[in-house]
Amino acid sequence: MIQVLIADGQLSFRSRLREMLERRRDIEVIGEAADATSAYQAVEQTKPDVLLIDLALCQHSSAPPPAAARACPGRTVVMVAAIDDRAILDAFRFGAHGILLKSAGPPLWRKTIRRVMEGQYCFENGTANVLLEAFHASLALQSRESRRDYGLTTREMEIVARIVSGYSNRQVGEHFSICERTVKHHLTNIFGKLGVSTRLELALFAVNNQLVAEDPGQAPQREGEKEVAVRHRSAAAAMLRNGSGRRAEVLGAAPLSE
Repeated sequence: MIQVLIADGQLSFRSRLREMLERRRDIEVIGEAADATSAYQAVEQTKPDVLLIDLALCQHSSAPPPAAARACPGRTVVMVAAIDDRAILDAFRFGAHGILLKSAGPPLWRKTIRRVMEGQYCFENGTANVLLEAFHASLALQSRESRRDYGLTTREMEIVARIVSGYSNRQVGEHFSICERTVKHHLTNIFGKLGVSTRLELALFAVNNQLVAEDPGQAPQREGEKEVAVRHRSAAAAMLRNGSGRRAEVLGAAPLSE
């Protein structure tokens, strides 16, 4: 039996959702909350397996996102009225294991709850791609003073910026007028300093740790190279959909020699 806590400001919505979820005997709603404070208190008291919380409550919470996310010992599904960049970013920063439209049908609600209970990350179709694009766009808003360089040289930071923008080794070499062997040497040093092992893992690390403050521009899309960029985006999206349990398999999609 999966125990669920519903946190939403509308009583009518909570009642409909409770009725919908409890039509099957494998899900039990053990509590409700109308605001963030009540939700966190209820979580501490009832220890639900899954917290279903409206994004509006997360945004209006006085607790910072990391603290709010730790309040639930189980899994958290953030409910949103619409899928957009801001909603996805806020839900992800709050610690969402799943993002689901409030207008979703009963089968999708139950499917999402079961999947997050299995340790997966479950998002609406298209959410993963929007999330990656939103993170990429937000790089321009980060100040250089707030970033750590992790011991990277200026040239290594410049190469990281190009990798985040989707440049291949050859494109990086052409941009800096160096040979591909030198690019690979730089990447090997970068991987060692950051503790990553693939280009995709490097790009995600750079985004999550704000290694790049400004958008260095889009990589030139030449014939035969579009497929590489698409594969990188697909691999990243797959990692977000499948969760950390399959992380190593997905990260292997972008070898250093590419």
